[in-house]
Amino acid sequence: MPMDGKIRRAGPADADNIAALVNHAFLAESWFKSGDRTNPEQVRALLGKGVFLLLEEAAQLMACVYLESRGDRLYLGMLSVGQKVQGRGLGRRMMQEAEDFARRAGHVAIDLRIVHVREELPPYYRKLGFVEAGTEPAPDFPGVKIPIHFVLMSKSLQA
Repeated sequence: MPMDGKIRRAGPADADNIAALVNHAFLAESWFKSGDRTNPEQVRALLGKGVFLLLEEAAQLMACVYLESRGDRLYLGMLSVGQKVQGRGLGRRMMQEAEDFARRAGHVAIDLRIVHVREELPPYYRKLGFVEAGTEPAPDFPGVKIPIHFVLMSKSLQA
């Protein structure tokens, strides 16, 4: 069942709720990484470089995505959907909101990176028009239990 929730830009006061949602959504990575994905301080720092779009329904944060302009390209990260509302199309809606944001800002492409061991993610992003664009070494993250690297994916916004 899709949700009609409201999309808005986050402000610094949203940092605690964003960090909680992201950390809960990223529990799917607990088999290869221990510890939280982010914290309110990191979220506030990201808000100084980019924006978080939030999807709220009945005053509850349901989904978010981080967007950062990098020249004529938009970097997308931390796509997160609350575990209780997954499977309702909210991730797809947030991706569409990100694409609309990128087009309005005049970006030519959207870039993202995923951890290579999240094998369910490339097919998801391929369905949304993204293609693999290479790999990148992952920094030494605290709590990583196995060697990891990133898969870079991009989507052209050119007609």
